[in-house]
Amino acid sequence: MVSCYDQSTKKSQHFAINACLAPLYSLEGMHIITVEGIGNCRRGLHPVQERLAEAHGSQCGFCTPGFVMSMYALLRSSKQPPTKEQIEDSLAGNLCRCTGYRPIIDAFGVFAKTDDSLYTASPSESANGKAICPSTGKPCLCRNETDVNGNESSLLSSVKTYLPSSYNEIDGNAYNEKELIFPPELQLRKIMPLRLNGFNGVRWYRPLKLDQLLQLKSCYPEAKLIIGNSEVGVETEFKNAQYGVMISVTHVPELHTLKVEEDGLRIGSAVRLAQLQDFLKKVIAERGSLQTSSCQAILRQLKWFAGTQIRNVASVGGNICTASPISDLNPLWMSTGATFQIIDVNNNVRTTVAKDFFLGYRKVDLKDDEVLLSVILPWTRPFEYVKEFKQAHRRQDDIALVNAGMRVHITEAEGNWIVSDVSIVYGGVAAVPLTAGKTESFLVGKKLDYGLLDEAFNLLKEDIPLAENAPGGMVEFRSSLTLSFFFKFFLYVTHEMNTKGLSEGLDVANMSAIQSYTRPVTTGTQGYELVRQGTAVGQPMVHLSAMLQVTGEAEYVGDTPTPPNTLHAALVLSKEAHARILSIDDSVAKFSPGFAGLFLSKDVPGANNIGPIRFLQKKNIGPIIHDGEVFASDVVTCVGQIIGIVVADTHDNAKAAANKVNVKYSELPAILSIEEAIKAGSFHPHTTRCLSKGDVELCFASNTCDKVIEGEVQVGGQEHFYMEPQCTLVWPVDSGNEIHMISSTQAPHTHQKYVANVLGLPLSKVVCKTKRIGGGFGGKETRSVIFAAAASVASYCLRRPVKIVLDRDVDMMTTGQRHSFLGKYKVGFTNDGKILALDLEIYNNGGNTLDLSLAVLEHAMLESENVYDIPNIRASGKVCFTNFPSNTAFRGFGGPQGMLIAENWIHHMATELRRSPEEIKVSMNIFC
Repeated sequence: MVSCYDQSTKKSQHFAINACLAPLYSLEGMHIITVEGIGNCRRGLHPVQERLAEAHGSQCGFCTPGFVMSMYALLRSSKQPPTKEQIEDSLAGNLCRCTGYRPIIDAFGVFAKTDDSLYTASPSESANGKAICPSTGKPCLCRNETDVNGNESSLLSSVKTYLPSSYNEIDGNAYNEKELIFPPELQLRKIMPLRLNGFNGVRWYRPLKLDQLLQLKSCYPEAKLIIGNSEVGVETEFKNAQYGVMISVTHVPELHTLKVEEDGLRIGSAVRLAQLQDFLKKVIAERGSLQTSSCQAILRQLKWFAGTQIRNVASVGGNICTASPISDLNPLWMSTGATFQIIDVNNNVRTTVAKDFFLGYRKVDLKDDEVLLSVILPWTRPFEYVKEFKQAHRRQDDIALVNAGMRVHITEAEGNWIVSDVSIVYGGVAAVPLTAGKTESFLVGKKLDYGLLDEAFNLLKEDIPLAENAPGGMVEFRSSLTLSFFFKFFLYVTHEMNTKGLSEGLDVANMSAIQSYTRPVTTGTQGYELVRQGTAVGQPMVHLSAMLQVTGEAEYVGDTPTPPNTLHAALVLSKEAHARILSIDDSVAKFSPGFAGLFLSKDVPGANNIGPIRFLQKKNIGPIIHDGEVFASDVVTCVGQIIGIVVADTHDNAKAAANKVNVKYSELPAILSIEEAIKAGSFHPHTTRCLSKGDVELCFASNTCDKVIEGEVQVGGQEHFYMEPQCTLVWPVDSGNEIHMISSTQAPHTHQKYVANVLGLPLSKVVCKTKRIGGGFGGKETRSVIFAAAASVASYCLRRPVKIVLDRDVDMMTTGQRHSFLGKYKVGFTNDGKILALDLEIYNNGGNTLDLSLAVLEHAMLESENVYDIPNIRASGKVCFTNFPSNTAFRGFGGPQGMLIAENWIHHMATELRRSPEEIKVSMNIFC
């Protein structure tokens, strides 16, 4: 969370940002709070952290800090408790790979603006005595059910009831420290212009006035203007773009204008998108819908523009001047008739319409000595309607496949309502947003009714052509979107006119086409039965990393007879402090840091909760320290390709050196698909497998099969997308004769084995430790060995610690994924749908090494009949050798691919027999 002091409002502002995109220099004068700053196990957890832990919202934990800080920033920036919708919106920019979003949202729901008395007070009852659910108002059974386990209530009794604590100034009652305030020294500090030097000779300037900016622009015409760095950060990180001079315009007041004027809104180019959202909401509330149709469209589009963390820093001008073909806002600026004010280094101001500003792919009508000053968004007129459209793979935080902005002005002429002005602009279909000029000309002067749709559709196809090889693919689908967007716009305008009694109403079936996408607040439940087996396994325990570590002694003071040496499991010291029993002497138990639980009896049948305890002594010892070595401060960072390794003293130096490596390749024939491998006979040696049952050939040769079908199924690969990339820290001990490492791996023994082999050391001289990993899913079972071995070579040779952490793009390019498969099937069956014979050939793409591909293939073959009883079956398989990184283990280990192939030929059968697949599966073929 970043905090800054607004000199105009004399208030602190708090907002969440993506740390990886924030240049250090851009944060000068700001207050930064990370997850370590709001609470920890030693001094106590913040309520946000505590709730996430108790709701089991952290599994591998790699995404947890981001969720915590997004929620914390929302609470600090809210003067009132946020709604559940606001909480979900604030988390839209956070990803979780393994925990799932239900427990995370459940955890943070306690901070929402709700009436907790509905849930904490005694439930109301209906006439028949059943409890009334406060959510639905209907009778429910949840409050009437008895415990499935007699001691469930005692296990949960230590969980306190939480009240909303989401005000801007939290009093700290539930937290042993006050919230961190904005530092007074920063508040009183005079803001100064900056001139700083950075890595690789980069110069960073921060002017405070427009004149200073223009002077810098005259000296450095090719300088890059920076506000949120959301685009430039990606270019420099992943595209190796280099900018020698960067000018931060975050403190230039002339670029932060937000004014309501007579002819429209004046929006400064440096205004952040989150600020624009708040401003538009205020304007719409004050001016009403008559003049703000364009404001409403932009506001609706901003809801699906990236995530909260990006909108908090990204600017209006940055999005415009980046000129992305898939920008969500540029089609709207064009269709609404917005104008851009541009100023040059001589203070000359010119105005250009948005439609003329975009010249080509990421090229705009802006000279090197010019700066985009502001955007003028005109008010809409009576009977003028603006509508936004966007279609992406998912709603939140995703780029558009196609987007659009459309505006129409309708006037009355001779008793008819005709189109006097119209603007239709599409994005995502060309290098620049495209205007449907022919369609616009056709519509002007026409009466807006269903009769003009067919001709308009034909003209749209001419205006917005998409070639078969258009970037982005999905040509047929995207072409259909251009037509469906216009049809939805037509229905929207028709409905708006109908509300004024000026046109026919929409059919009920078409109403959904004009409604903005909404969904209810996420809800979910998890039901489970507690079965205690004397350990924490299977119990809903709080994550250990969220526990206060305590040691000491306790004495049993209950009434139930307790034989010595029978107490087992855990002892609840307090809400936050939990400990495991080490030994028992009479009724005194010594304990050390451990897991949560109760005093339980291990040996006495039927004994459960033994009773209360009395503390003899205890002391806080802080978090457990890892028992590894203390590492030197000059850890070497290693970043590179598999063909070699580059070591350097910093991460940036290592990347820069790796980018300077020039590798010369010889052009050789490449095999890049399973089909090419089959054609070339490219298979890994000794990987041919065959499983059979019955006599397939005899069954097909006889006349028992009424029908025989053949076909192919292709199953694509899938990236593991573990949140934590491949990483290893290696250091030498014993004068370099022994190697220790901490690796993010699912197989520490494999690391030990292969590192020892690479270095020529005995296994006893290689130690691999794994505390926890940020997700694996099979991707860190074998492929992580490569990077551990590479780092160990550097560490062994240099006698220094070496750390390697792959960038996400390098990780995805080099580590392999779920195996893609090709299945060729021949199925014989009766007219009733009974399967008699299956002949199946399965191929998987192993990549350039065998790895675990043979085992994956065998598992897929074993699952190839799924749950169906097939009397005659023959499944053969081979592992293809291709010029791709070796594919590897993935959850399911070939099973999903084999079953997906089976379901495909089942559906093929159903189509052939003209029956439902479910009928064929259940009634005729499923194992009983």
